[in-house]
Amino acid sequence: MAGGRRADAIVVLGARLRPDGTPGPSLSRRVAAGVALYRKGAAPLLLLSGGGERHRAEAQAMAEAALAAGVPNAALLVEAESANTVENAFLSAALLRQRGLASVLLVSERYHLFRARLLFHQAGLVVVDTVAPPADWRADWPMWLREAVALPRSLWRARRRTRAAGAMDPRV
Repeated sequence: MAGGRRADAIVVLGARLRPDGTPGPSLSRRVAAGVALYRKGAAPLLLLSGGGERHRAEAQAMAEAALAAGVPNAALLVEAESANTVENAFLSAALLRQRGLASVLLVSERYHLFRARLLFHQAGLVVVDTVAPPADWRADWPMWLREAVALPRSLWRARRRTRAAGAMDPRV
């Protein structure tokens, strides 16, 4: 945690599930990192964010893994509607705002965290820090390229979403 500051919530961002609906290696690493942070007292809440492909949401699979790892159900918040990182940010922000919360610790792969941090900030949250589980960057190099392409599009979508929210609510 940056400067030892505690966050309101640890947000674990989803990743694609295996065809059988179980977490793949990336998602398993992210959940394990989030659970470890929760156990260290980094935040009292673990928000699992990721929508579904086919029949099951990523967030549901993450919640099952977190429960199996000993995180109490009362400490879990599930955001299972998002289809991309922009929606992860804005839907997670809405869930946290309903509870009067505003600061997060983001957990995702290293290649994803720069874009995620920008989007969560755009959604109105304070990103206290980011954490990436250990991974082999050499195996992830195609994802670094994907992120470079995804960044401008995501920022454009976030700006459109912020403008639309401002048009509906003069306080935004």
